[in-house]
Amino acid sequence: MINITKIPQPEPPSHFRLFCNEKWYEHKDEILLWTGNAVEYDSDYYFNKHRWLLKRMYKEQKNA
Repeated sequence: MINITKIPQPEPPSHFRLFCNEKWYEHKDEILLWTGNAVEYDSDYYFNKHRWLLKRMYKEQKNA
């Protein structure tokens, strides 16, 4: 029998990473509503382009 307690569990994502993913999906939805087309880039491009904005928004939300 396998002892489940010894199987290593992955670390859960950070609050910041969850925040960024939420903003990515909000962004995709907004672009789809505005243009009727899906975005033509991936989340990596979005995160790299908007990293400072995301960081500032996260800090503002955290302090609110």
